[in-house]
Amino acid sequence: MDAVKDTIAILGGSFNPVHSGHIEMAVVAHAMYDTDIILMPNKTTYYKENTPFVSDEHRIAMLEAAVSDYPYMSVSTMEIDRGGVTHTIDTIRVFKQEAPDRTVYFIIGGDSLEWVDRWVDADELLASTHFLAAIRGKTDRRRAMEIIDRISAEHPASHISLLDMKDIPISSTDIRNSIREGRSIRGLVPQKVEEYIYRNGLYQGR
Repeated sequence: MDAVKDTIAILGGSFNPVHSGHIEMAVVAHAMYDTDIILMPNKTTYYKENTPFVSDEHRIAMLEAAVSDYPYMSVSTMEIDRGGVTHTIDTIRVFKQEAPDRTVYFIIGGDSLEWVDRWVDADELLASTHFLAAIRGKTDRRRAMEIIDRISAEHPASHISLLDMKDIPISSTDIRNSIREGRSIRGLVPQKVEEYIYRNGLYQGR
């Protein structure tokens, strides 16, 4: 039986599909915190229910292809197996129950930082989880620090740090649109993911 690790970092999301920005976030988190990374696809989220999803099996297979070259990355189907709407606190509770003293990092984009303190059971979540925010999109470093200062004042037990990485302006929505419109996605997703998408004809219909 594998020993329980003292630290773990979770990168959650719909991964529809996983793209190069996701992988770079995981690479940077590993480099900065020397921790293994778990990529965890969710079953569904209350704010993305109208998004066209490929099957869970395809999303898992793309993730496994994406992490295959990184020995410190793995894929967990915990939230898919749980089913229903995903709340991050449910996942954090599982990891903390398994090892109460473990440090659990949760990687988010700067856009999610804007409202992480409004997630379900935010008090418990912010106290039990060390959030790593990758700055991208419209949320720049100064804005991110303002948000962190506000959350720290309102939730003194919170832990939020910034991932020191360049902006990678890639979105799964843009990738799906590019495939449907016949445009190249080279470099936007890991090569093995690109090969899987075209081999299985994903995202090519309306």
